[in-house]
Amino acid sequence: MRFVLLSGLAMIAATAACAQDRGAALFEQHCAVCHQQKGEGIPGFAPRLAGNLAERAKKETGRAYLAQLVVSGMMGPIVSGGEKFNDAMPPFAALSDEEIVAVVGHVLGDLNGVPAEQRITPQDVAAARKRALPPNEVRRLREQ
Repeated sequence: MRFVLLSGLAMIAATAACAQDRGAALFEQHCAVCHQQKGEGIPGFAPRLAGNLAERAKKETGRAYLAQLVVSGMMGPIVSGGEKFNDAMPPFAALSDEEIVAVVGHVLGDLNGVPAEQRITPQDVAAARKRALPPNEVRRLREQ
């Protein structure tokens, strides 16, 4: 019995590690070119992601915004970390729901220390796909 329990826990830990690795790989492939490998951003071009999203992730509306942002992209002026940006982030709607959950999970967990229960879910991504906002509307959603 003890062996079965330990095997089950090891499998859960391995699955979580695999998802975490997948999120990091997807971030490297799709996001790091602008936001840099460690999420530090590029001044005047792409905002810093590391250390900036924990407060937003605490709220359901914040998590909905993050899912919408990745699905729909964003365009227009924003202020992040006291710095102004006026560019466009492309939509990543071609990624699967699970891939979006993994990459945002990497950003929230690894780059912001957000606990698993405050990260986006496949249901958040599905709702964002249904809503399908134009990028300038996502910017307005950010302001809420």
